[in-house]
Amino acid sequence: MMRFIIFALLALVAFSDSAFSRTVLLERSSAGWRYDDDGTADAGWQDAAFNDDHWKKGASPLGYGDRGMATTVGFGEDPEKKHAATFFRRHFEVPAGGEFVRVNLALRCDDGAALSLNGKSLARLNLGRGAVTAKTFAEEALSGEQEQEFHRMQLPVDLLRVGKNVLAVSVHQVGTASSDLVLDLEIVALTKEELPVKAVVRAEARQAINAYHKRHFVAPDMGIPDGYADGGTYMKIKEDGTVVATREVIMVDRKRDSKLAGYIDFARTKKDLPEVERAQVLAQYIDSITSPNGQRGQAEAATRQLMDYRNSEILLGQVAEYCGGGVCRHRSLLFKIMGDEAGLRVGLRRGHMKSRGRLLGRHAWNEITLSDGSRRIVDVMNPEKNFKLPLAEEVSHKYAGIKGEDLYGGTENATRSR
Repeated sequence: MMRFIIFALLALVAFSDSAFSRTVLLERSSAGWRYDDDGTADAGWQDAAFNDDHWKKGASPLGYGDRGMATTVGFGEDPEKKHAATFFRRHFEVPAGGEFVRVNLALRCDDGAALSLNGKSLARLNLGRGAVTAKTFAEEALSGEQEQEFHRMQLPVDLLRVGKNVLAVSVHQVGTASSDLVLDLEIVALTKEELPVKAVVRAEARQAINAYHKRHFVAPDMGIPDGYADGGTYMKIKEDGTVVATREVIMVDRKRDSKLAGYIDFARTKKDLPEVERAQVLAQYIDSITSPNGQRGQAEAATRQLMDYRNSEILLGQVAEYCGGGVCRHRSLLFKIMGDEAGLRVGLRRGHMKSRGRLLGRHAWNEITLSDGSRRIVDVMNPEKNFKLPLAEEVSHKYAGIKGEDLYGGTENATRSR
């Protein structure tokens, strides 16, 4: 299993930068990197005082073998005998007078990495223990979403220096024939006022919250009021309304959430469209803003950043702006709100995806009830081709209730699910 080894100077992060207010000390996808791709480690290359003027220059992401690299680095003469390690340095400035209380680092690498700041070892990913050299290989190969993921850590505030700082990173392959390498990185700092805050639900939202988290269905005739919170399956609400959760708490607050207000305005302009077309337009719109770079398959990896808001609130409209993505929990809640505003009769459902009698995992989706009494399924995370909205009875083997029961397979099941 891939793991971080984190030295005393570094701890795993619980939160990260605010979606709107933050100090970016080192920006991802940025110029200013120096790198050495000859397969050997210069003496003292990790030290802050090391002169890296003779190293090559580039912008991140840096690497080879994958699309989207801003800088292609070398790997040697033989593709089957690539260098085990490539070395990178980045200078960045810390402004004077910043009263930072949290500094967070997000690292994307393939396959493993070791990090130092101002000459002091910080952490390593997927490398195991022991000395790290130019011949050290990663413990296991990363692939798929793991190659896109930004691993998140928290730096002690006093580790940074006002003025010039130097981050040194060695990136290590799992083997000499490994096909790709990548490095990108971000460091942000927050003041006390910028830290994520605890989510608190309002009394008027309790009915809708209970409907979803206890009965797993918000009916079409029940709206989503301000103060509604969704902290995932294991969310608990204290007597004072404070939410306790193991993941980010999505908060609905139309007055504070300018992005959500904009989405609602868009939905209201679609009221004159036929019902099915209206739902399709809204679903496609939500898909477009919650699929990173138009790639729905990257949404899961992108929303891992939301763990920065674990046990704290993030406004629903901020989700896509912050991480560029959104999965079923975010998409279905947004469709419920926008659909209601567009004059549709929208239900919000939580259960499981199901195939051949086997439960595939938790899922959230929507139902719309049309004026002729029929019901259509709206699944913004897993839409049908061309966003076709199937009749409920046509998807009886695809969706199941929270206990695995069929929901749409016949009159009895459909009635019970309501």
